[in-house]
Amino acid sequence: MDRVTPQEIEISYPAVSELRGQRFLVKYGGAAMEDAQTKHLVCSEVASLVSLGLSIVVVHGGGKEITRMIERLGLSSHFIDGLRVTSDEAMLATEMVLSGSINGDLVSRISREGAPAVGLSGRAAGLLQAKRLRSKRGEDLGRTGEVAHSSPAAVEALLRAGLVPVVSPVGEADDGSALNLNADYAAAALAGSTQAACCVFLTDVPGVKRDGVVLPKLTPRVVAELIESGVISGGMIPKVECAVRALDAGCPRAVIAHAAKRLAITHGLLGTPGCGSTLTAS
Repeated sequence: MDRVTPQEIEISYPAVSELRGQRFLVKYGGAAMEDAQTKHLVCSEVASLVSLGLSIVVVHGGGKEITRMIERLGLSSHFIDGLRVTSDEAMLATEMVLSGSINGDLVSRISREGAPAVGLSGRAAGLLQAKRLRSKRGEDLGRTGEVAHSSPAAVEALLRAGLVPVVSPVGEADDGSALNLNADYAAAALAGSTQAACCVFLTDVPGVKRDGVVLPKLTPRVVAELIESGVISGGMIPKVECAVRALDAGCPRAVIAHAAKRLAITHGLLGTPGCGSTLTAS
């Protein structure tokens, strides 16, 4: 299976050497995780960038695999406002999938590509402290939550040790219970708390489009206008909202990029033409 190598990155983009020593966050999930070749490209690129001296934190999702597990267990599953309603039983399955099989698979893949990785649940050392979330109409979403605070001590320790933290979006409430978090929101919070120079949201589309054309540069004001006018709709709304949240949390730049594109992460970090949709504060 084809893979990304450090040599390919250095030859194609010598400017990547200017990013050595900087910290970045990569969010990988959704439909982009379903294709085996895309997963191989993403994991090999993360490992290659780390070998070139960049510090990278990975946050992953896994909604489709959670749905499959819930169905296998005979549990019901439904969504409100695009958010999964998570029962106590479904939360057990969710945590098993996110912090177990998916996290372990990504950790293994990145490590085998030459960058030692360590899996972390958002419950580790207060990494993703959370609170229960309700729908926009006040409906109970069960054990679905949102990030209340992020304490990055565990991630910081791993980065200092030269390891790649791979974080599953399971948060912990004040009472110690696990909460199911949207991975994009978890990534936005961690991009701020870890002081990432850029947050790349890998998805299954090339960016935010208007009339079929990708918009290369966006600001929070423009995003709000595009949502209001209906140009940004459906599943892209939470994606851009999370990118804006990353900016609000202190991350200078966020990029929405196509995971299946070769060197998608490198393109995003460098801001090369065609990298996707880049969001900045102004």
